[in-house]
Amino acid sequence: MSVETVSVIIPAYNSSATIAETVDSVLNQTRVPDEIIVVDDCGPDDVVAALGDRMDRVKYIRHELNKGVGGARNTGYQA
Repeated sequence: MSVETVSVIIPAYNSSATIAETVDSVLNQTRVPDEIIVVDDCGPDDVVAALGDRMDRVKYIRHELNKGVGGARNTGYQA
């Protein structure tokens, strides 16, 4: 029997208003993922503050330069 691993990658840019709700939605699924990776694509807002106490449930990566949504997804995939 194989053991499946589930990872969720969430690209984030200017998303402080919705990122907490997004992470909560992922955490409330029937199958909770093994990891949640939030990639902040050098947005102007404070994603860390918006995540609050959820930070201990996610792996947070911040780009120093904006790479676009595809770049954020690739970074999350590589992580």
